[in-house]
Amino acid sequence: MAWIPLKQTVIITKPASKDGWGVVIPGVSTVVKARVSEETRVIKNNLGEEAVSNMTIYLSRLADVSYDDTITFTNELGVTINRKPMLIQPKRWINGKAVLTEVYV
Repeated sequence: MAWIPLKQTVIITKPASKDGWGVVIPGVSTVVKARVSEETRVIKNNLGEEAVSNMTIYLSRLADVSYDDTITFTNELGVTINRKPMLIQPKRWINGKAVLTEVYV
């Protein structure tokens, strides 16, 4: 059980492989419960550079998400957002167990 209500869903699509032209072919898609906050924030991405994030996604526990995945979210107005994660931050308790995963896209 998550500490915050996870009333929304996102689709996480893993990359399968690349074709002969170097274009990534989408692989397995997984629907995951999430809490999505659409807000603009300046963050430091996984390379240490400043970047602008338009959406924060909270996933339960240690989610199976990587920087190569594509995350798809459709809000209440029907607007669909497809993006790759800029920063993935697992949040842990004092005992080391992951409580939730923050993903900035």
